[in-house]
This record gives sequence, C-alpha cells and structure tokens, in this order.
Amino acid sequence: MLLILLGKTSINKRLKNLFSQVLNSVCLKDRELHTVCQQPLLSLLQAPQVHDFKTYVDQACRAAEEFVNIYYETMDKRRRALTRLYLDKATLIWNGNAVSGQEALNEFFEMLPSSEFQVNVLDCQPVHEQATQSQTTVLVVTCGTVKFDGNKQRYFNQNFLLTAQATSNSTVWKIASDCFRFQDWAN
Repeated sequence: MLLILLGKTSINKRLKNLFSQVLNSVCLKDRELHTVCQQPLLSLLQAPQVHDFKTYVDQACRAAEEFVNIYYETMDKRRRALTRLYLDKATLIWNGNAVSGQEALNEFFEMLPSSEFQVNVLDCQPVHEQATQSQTTVLVVTCGTVKFDGNKQRYFNQNFLLTAQATSNSTVWKIASDCFRFQDWAN
C-alpha cells in the first residue's frame, strides 16, 4: 500500500479516513499480515499540504519506502497473502514471462521457492495524471539481491505501477503492473 497526499485539503482528509479503513480491511483479514501493516504509515497522513512538485515527489518516495517494506516482507514471510496487494487483473512480468489475474498470480507465487530479498535501491515518482487519465498512479523501482532456496544469490530489478482504486467506502492502493528481472553481469 502506498499513500500519496495531494495538495487539496478535501482529498487529504478523505485519503486519511479511507487509508485507515484500508489498513483495517486488509490487515484484519490476515492475522500474520496484521503485524506488518502496523508499521508507521499513518505518520505520512499528517504531512502538510503539497504546494509544489518536489514536495509531492518527496512524499511519494517516503510512502514508497513503506510499501516496499510491506511487499518484500510479505513476499519472504507470508507469500500466500501477497496477491491481496494486486489488482484483480494485474499483470506480473517475471523475467519476460507474463502472469495475469489473481488465480494465476497466486499459483505463480506458491511455486516459487522461499526467498530472502534485500532491497539496496529504491526510487519512486508519481505518474502524471495526463498519462493515466487522471488515475492517481505511482511508479516504484527497486534493485537489490535475492536468494531463492536452493539457488545462488542474484541481483534483481523490480518496477511496480501502483494505482488508487476507489470502492464504495474506501480507496485502496493496488499493484496494476509488476515487472521483475534478474540482473546478471555480462561476461
């Protein structure tokens, strides 16, 4: 989950209320995930209004860091709950192989060996509304190392497109697109 605070008071108040509901709805459904969700994300809700693009980007990056912590901890320790972070029709590209939809994602994640991810680089930027038809979207890029059980440690790069999804009484952040690649050195 990722929270970007826009420079409009009404949006900030609505996001603050809805984000609390999101934490409760996602976290309370899975007791193991509940502990992960109790991280200090709510401090981001108290941020001042955004008056310039630099502040907007800075807030997006702080929130992206929280998202990345939740994502990789869930991937390493509670993988069965990972698909809750994805849209129903989300697409994962894993080293060039496409996996789409909740059921296929769940099957894919279950077949992966246990993992230990270490994120070394994180970057984030909001995607301009004109490019996403006014849909609030954030690009998150991570690089680091991963060791899957029975395999050597490898470098990876992963890109997420996160999008805000409005429901009847809340807004939730979901992964719309996820692209994972091993980064091997050329010989």
